[in-house]
Amino acid sequence: MKSIAYLVSTIALLLLVVLASCTKNCNCNDDPPSGMVSEYDLDKSIIAVVTSNFATGFETVFANASGNNYLTNDSTSQAHLCQSVINPVRFLSDESGYFFVESNNAWMVAHAQKPELIGTYRYNSMDINGKYYVRDMVNLILYNGQGFVDYYFEYPETGNNEKKLAFVKSIPEAEFFIGTGFYDYQLDGYYTLDEVAMSIVENATKSMAEGLSGGFDRFPDSLDRVMFCREFIDHIRFFDNNSGYFFVYDFNCVNVAHGTQKDLQGQNLYNYQDSKGNYVIRGLVDIAKTTGSGYYDYYWNNPVTGLEEPKKAFVYKLPGIDYFIGSGVYFE
Repeated sequence: MKSIAYLVSTIALLLLVVLASCTKNCNCNDDPPSGMVSEYDLDKSIIAVVTSNFATGFETVFANASGNNYLTNDSTSQAHLCQSVINPVRFLSDESGYFFVESNNAWMVAHAQKPELIGTYRYNSMDINGKYYVRDMVNLILYNGQGFVDYYFEYPETGNNEKKLAFVKSIPEAEFFIGTGFYDYQLDGYYTLDEVAMSIVENATKSMAEGLSGGFDRFPDSLDRVMFCREFIDHIRFFDNNSGYFFVYDFNCVNVAHGTQKDLQGQNLYNYQDSKGNYVIRGLVDIAKTTGSGYYDYYWNNPVTGLEEPKKAFVYKLPGIDYFIGSGVYFE
């Protein structure tokens, strides 16, 4: 694989944010080897991206509710959609990543791991060390719109309280915020920038596939599902140069939704070839059909540069339906 020097720019901002707050929120006992990123900082980047993606998706859907016929614009409907979308989502290497949604005044709206918390008032909640961590989240949302909070919480795999770092981000239209986190538990790996970028893409794509599929449970009509897909991914961009986006196809090579090229929506791209003769969508469909997820290399228009560039995409089949979602990184 050719060197992907562009990663220095596409993930630089995320890593700078991570490293700048490292002394405050992590145990940085050892510096990573030159050119490598610690597993702690990788997970920190992942939770910032996936949380931002879902916050953007919810904000878009809620803001457009008055103009569609599949969702009413009231807090109960919004809460139910949040629960449906986040309920099946799991990510990170140990599958300990899950979402929670709270109101700006600290009422639990939705929780993928502990549904018994839904409807409870959380402002006075403390961890085992007496830290009012929900207050910290509420203050971050109120004054910054997003941010990191560390506290202790139950680790799903063991049931023990472990140190956790969460990232929360505002959903202004609903006066909610969404959050997720990872546990500072036996994190000792190091990764290249190439691996960091692809890990972000994998986690972002898998979580979005599971989230969209969960949302489909509320929309049995196929046209409503298509509209939901299009709205949810419409404004999502990641990496600091905004080259990260999502696309959704069905198994007949019809584009269901595209984050940057709306003209493709509804088109059958079975016969589309890139400049090197690759049947791009056929290749992506084959991966989704045969293995459910995986990588495919091809050439595609980079929305940042406007040029066709080499791209490595990761696709993931949406559970329960013959759709797949993909994203990827561009090579120079």
